[in-house]
Amino acid sequence: MIKVWLQQGRGLWLALFLGLLSPALVHAEEAPPGLVKVPLDRRVIDLTATLDSATQERMVHKLEALEQRRGAQIAVMLLPNLGQQSIEALSNQLFRAWKLGRKGVDDGILLLVAKNDHKVRIEVGYGLEPVVTDLLAGQIIAQDLTPAFRQGDFAGGIDRALDDLILLVDGGSLPEPAGQVVPLEAYALLLAFVFGSVAGVMLAAGWNWRRVLGGAVVLMAVLVGAVGGHEWLAPLFLVPLCMLIGGATFAGLWQARRVFYGVLGLLLYIGLLTLVSQYLGRLTFLYGLAWPAGVLLVLGGHWLLYWMMRNSWRKSPRGFLWRFAVLLTLVLLMGLGVDAWQAAQRWLRVVPFAYFLSFILFAGGSGFRWSSGGGSSSGGRSSSGGGFSGGGGSSGGGGASGSW
Repeated sequence: MIKVWLQQGRGLWLALFLGLLSPALVHAEEAPPGLVKVPLDRRVIDLTATLDSATQERMVHKLEALEQRRGAQIAVMLLPNLGQQSIEALSNQLFRAWKLGRKGVDDGILLLVAKNDHKVRIEVGYGLEPVVTDLLAGQIIAQDLTPAFRQGDFAGGIDRALDDLILLVDGGSLPEPAGQVVPLEAYALLLAFVFGSVAGVMLAAGWNWRRVLGGAVVLMAVLVGAVGGHEWLAPLFLVPLCMLIGGATFAGLWQARRVFYGVLGLLLYIGLLTLVSQYLGRLTFLYGLAWPAGVLLVLGGHWLLYWMMRNSWRKSPRGFLWRFAVLLTLVLLMGLGVDAWQAAQRWLRVVPFAYFLSFILFAGGSGFRWSSGGGSSSGGRSSSGGGFSGGGGSSGGGGASGSW
């Protein structure tokens, strides 16, 4: 009786699951109206009547020249809306249906614009993902497409985006993004935080509180007067708030001197990196943070592994030898799997997995326990260009999306 009930219950749950899933599957396959019968045989397809014929011809001409020169294929589609799909799913489907790029090379790019939905995406084929990275595709969207689309200049935005994509496919590089001007208010808030931090340390160290608070009030008035102007109400609230946050934070850190000096040294190091990166480039700042963090992480991991292995040996030498034998066997099997005996460099592929297995095996034997705490139109279709199709169409979701 119980067995029959369980079987019926299992069938009921399966039917309920399929019933809930089927609408999602139906919606996932729905395409925007009017898109199903569109022949994907042209380089530029406009279903919104946004681009005039001269603009389309100009775009097609540069895309044809790129294909003759490099073999890569770039296509553009403008459609009114996305229907029930996301722009990522639809662009991937269109990319495969369009068969963009050469067969076996998959060097295709699709620029998809959903005008009424204010969505745009650059879908990149497998073959061009090392050239047109997700970061560069996002940069093109942010610098070329979305600013122009907000102003209604769809033709100009698409034209500039195509120029940048062609430049990347030809082996060039995009210019560095224009540096953003830091507003004066940001400097004022930073200075307020610094002054407040100094005042908090002085108070925690036993300085005369009247003089400290008097100086803080004078500095606050100077900062508010410097950046306030006609809109002085917001700085009058934010400047004291930043001073209070800085003062409370560093006054508390002063009670633990080692932590205080450690945080102070870290802030000075970040400030030095920021200054140096202004002359040597932004990557200097990223590398300057990543390398020390990586070194500390590696050293900490080795120390933790040593501690666990030592405790495992002290707890049970036999258990330690058993775990070490299992680890060595697994490492040798992984070496066989990557043909490491043929080339010594292939052992480097095994090293990360060996460390991971070491932590798993020796964590239990060391007494170590993991714990956790609680304006647009939908007009007629217009297109330009001759017959257009490729043998590619493979895209792994590379590219970038944006909105305006």
